[in-house]
Amino acid sequence: MASLRANFADLLTPGFIKIFDDGYNFKAPTSVMEKVFNVDSSEKDSEKVSAITGFGYPVLTSEGGTIDYEDPVQMYDTTYTHLKYTKGFKVSRELVEDDLYNVIKGVPKALGMAFRRWQERSAAQVFNRAFNSSYLGGDSEELASTSHDRSDGGTAQSNASSTGLTLSEANLETAIIAFRGQLDDKGMRIDVFPDTLVVPIDLRKTARLIVESPSRQGTADNDKNIYHNEFKVLDWIYMDRNTTHWFLVDSSQKQLQWYWRVKPEFKQDDSYDTDMALYKARARWSNGWNDWRGVWASQGDGAAYSG
Repeated sequence: MASLRANFADLLTPGFIKIFDDGYNFKAPTSVMEKVFNVDSSEKDSEKVSAITGFGYPVLTSEGGTIDYEDPVQMYDTTYTHLKYTKGFKVSRELVEDDLYNVIKGVPKALGMAFRRWQERSAAQVFNRAFNSSYLGGDSEELASTSHDRSDGGTAQSNASSTGLTLSEANLETAIIAFRGQLDDKGMRIDVFPDTLVVPIDLRKTARLIVESPSRQGTADNDKNIYHNEFKVLDWIYMDRNTTHWFLVDSSQKQLQWYWRVKPEFKQDDSYDTDMALYKARARWSNGWNDWRGVWASQGDGAAYSG
């Protein structure tokens, strides 16, 4: 009996693993996690990201003059603690005997797709919660805040619209100017330029008309659209908590962070007493942001915001 039971599970497992992998590796057109997050692997239970400020401008110094020495300032730390996610299913010997493998072969694929979807959902939550004071970054502020403190004690900065700018051509220009005005923690300008517009699917049409049309929208003058080919539009089905929120991202800054501790893995066990083959998938990851710079956001509802 034990030999037969083991054979039952073993015969299913190789095919199931392939089907699970096929399901997980299927990338729908809306899969955007890897397009906006910096993805790294981790060998520890958590990762800590720390940084120090840069320097101010060099000082004009006369021949033989004293060098101007400046101390960098310790910035905040960000800790990523990897969480575990699991899901499984059971297959009876009778189901295999009677179903002839026509239905149950779809089960591991569905499990793989569930992990792919939850990966996307988990990443999108960083945007869904960008204005939520229950989810703070290393500087104890939301990702999108009007009051990011500077490590050197300088004037606080904003990367969020305080008036909830709606998505329009004119407001996009206002956002770009605000984005490019971001400073480092020494008050120095940094070379940032947004190249990605992240929106919920509700704003897909508006976003694409603004940045993908060769000519300006809503005019009869056939003026050139200066935003044409300047932005990638990512309309994310999982960014669904707020249908008016929109974000600008400089993908070269790579401040949105994803750590894989264990990528989704598919394993098998069995039950002697019930004659069931047991299958489970498991993964561990963490995500968030190292720094708010490189991101600008608006709630897009035309309402005042202070966070």
